[in-house]
Amino acid sequence: MSTTTYDTAQPSGIGALVAEADAGSPPAGILDEDAKREIRRACLAAVCVPGYQVPFGSREMPVARGWGSGGLQVTLGVIGADDTVKVIDQGDDAGVNATNLRRMIARTTGCGESADTREATVVQTRHRVPEEALTDRHVLVYQVPVPEPLRGVQKSVAECARMHAEGDYSAMWVSLYEDIVRNGMITASTGYPVLVGGRYVMATSPIPRWDVPRLHRAEQLNLFGAGREKRIYAVPPHTEVRPLTFDDVPFEVEHEPGGRCKFCGSDDVYLVNAGTEGAFACSDTEWCARVQAADADTAAHRERAPLALLPDPAARAGRRAAPLVRKTPADDAPAPARRTRTGGPEWALRVDGIGKVHGAGGASAVPGTGPEHGTAISPSTGAVVAAWDVSFDVAPGEALGLIGESGSGKSTVLRCVIGDEPATAGQVHLASVDDGASEVLALPPAVRRRLRIDSMAVVYQDPAAGLDLRVSAGGNIAERLTAAGWRGYHAIRRRAAELLDRVEVPLSRMDDPVHTFSGGMRQRVQIAKALATEPPVLLLDEPTTGLDASVAAGVLDLLRSLLSERDVAAVVVSHDFSVIEALTDRTLVMQTGRVVEQGLTDQLFHDPHHPYTQRLVAAARR
Repeated sequence: MSTTTYDTAQPSGIGALVAEADAGSPPAGILDEDAKREIRRACLAAVCVPGYQVPFGSREMPVARGWGSGGLQVTLGVIGADDTVKVIDQGDDAGVNATNLRRMIARTTGCGESADTREATVVQTRHRVPEEALTDRHVLVYQVPVPEPLRGVQKSVAECARMHAEGDYSAMWVSLYEDIVRNGMITASTGYPVLVGGRYVMATSPIPRWDVPRLHRAEQLNLFGAGREKRIYAVPPHTEVRPLTFDDVPFEVEHEPGGRCKFCGSDDVYLVNAGTEGAFACSDTEWCARVQAADADTAAHRERAPLALLPDPAARAGRRAAPLVRKTPADDAPAPARRTRTGGPEWALRVDGIGKVHGAGGASAVPGTGPEHGTAISPSTGAVVAAWDVSFDVAPGEALGLIGESGSGKSTVLRCVIGDEPATAGQVHLASVDDGASEVLALPPAVRRRLRIDSMAVVYQDPAAGLDLRVSAGGNIAERLTAAGWRGYHAIRRRAAELLDRVEVPLSRMDDPVHTFSGGMRQRVQIAKALATEPPVLLLDEPTTGLDASVAAGVLDLLRSLLSERDVAAVVVSHDFSVIEALTDRTLVMQTGRVVEQGLTDQLFHDPHHPYTQRLVAAARR
């Protein structure tokens, strides 16, 4: 997309265009026709998929900082000579930025200009939706400072794109949960997250919470332009726009108790500080002037003002409220029901012939590797055969152990089952998925990730792999529960408290960031999170490695009691036979990527046959 080239000896950018227009000469256009077509195509795509951020090609606009290059591009792309433009900057039509932008748009496009919302057809805004009622003849263009709603919870652009694609917004829900825990309410103002059309979460930047209800089933077309990120997104007319909020924590708009505009006396508008303590003024200066001049329908305005959403302290969750509260039918949500099987396979998890080759060759790299050859490195390709032809099944209520020294392939098998690594060969079946008929590894990645919410949970050796250390213990559990569809704040609090109490994490630490916890306590939080949705399959990868002996013993006791009381199928990976003996019913012994012995754990411990197993047992008995 090209932009106008300016003579560097003359005033440049917007100033040059305005000066040129004022001098009476024909003004130069900022956007050529190709650029306008690019923007219009992006706007059409955005309208077709409400809330979705559509990328578009662009160079930087020659505008001053804070003038909203994205909003200006959209305005110039959609406006025509028959339109009338209005520009709002922080609610003000008469400020320097608003005046210069309005004049520049009018002079370079030939459209009309006005500070009256009723006369305008295109309104470019930074910070406000006009207090005047908008209609289907209006296009509202927003200058967007921060378009990505997930930026505060996820720094990776690629991961943000994945989360949007899969509708995975649990991290956003956790940020709201943590806000309520800290402040008793959701304090997010500008950029409050909303769900658009029941599909995409969108940041309502740049408008305040007061204006968010105006987006729901609005008459006007809303176009959002982010110049720096080169994104355009839209809320078409009559689109459902719902603020993200928990079912039992009502959405609130900003409010100054007893506040009124000192100029027009309005108390049903968005107010800003007027410079002296306790003094307020209308943010929308046009509306304020019209109310003073008796040129506004104040009764109709009061009807559409979000007065029903004013803060109600009695309905708030309460700052750092006690996690264990008396349950009431109105806000209760049942814990996930324990799964009972009346048919289908007897196993909960079945693994058939799993293999993983790092490097070239695939199955052809396997010959010449394994315990009998004393190496995992393929003599033909140089690839590493980390695991091959590993098969097992686990029944509900049963715990299976995978044991071997470092490099034996046991953790590789688990990572392939989980999906953290792609398997070279083999199949995985879950009884909870199509009664075991579907091959899990063949499912799309998004579906497999979803299975890790309600069908299969993991406890990692390093708690940092399974927890967000920046988030509280309760917040980490809330992440799993909200991903599973829980939307009751108090129910989530009670469930988190119940689980943390069960794993012996003091409830006084429930709202502390996990990075302040000891290693053993982090592991307990990770176990509580894994069990939050009562998954039928639990995978534990070296759950006590790295812990002090006394701490490890406590975690083992905890796991032993949890596994005995829950009807889950567990797979426990460890290099320590004492851990396997304490937790499992059956065991597979792995060496150099292969299973060399398997059987009941007690029998293997007391009567090992394979020399490798004998060494492991001897080490455990020392």
